[in-house]
Amino acid sequence: MPLPPSTSDILHPHSPPRNLRSSDSGLLTTPRTKLRTFGDRAFSVAAPTLWNALPAEIRNIPTLDAFKSALKSHLFAKAFGP
Repeated sequence: MPLPPSTSDILHPHSPPRNLRSSDSGLLTTPRTKLRTFGDRAFSVAAPTLWNALPAEIRNIPTLDAFKSALKSHLFAKAFGP
């Protein structure tokens, strides 16, 4: 049985063909899918979509503990209002 691919094999940083202000924002490339029902639910599509939807100040946090705390606060505020 083959090993599943690692996340670094699936997720790729976004690199636009020319220099843009968003080139340095830590976005991930979202692959195109043919099937909206199953293709969009795949990890390789859903993970970059959710990551790119996060605010830049959360995506750019350098430590894991600070990232988890900011993410929890962001999701709580999004679910229950400010």
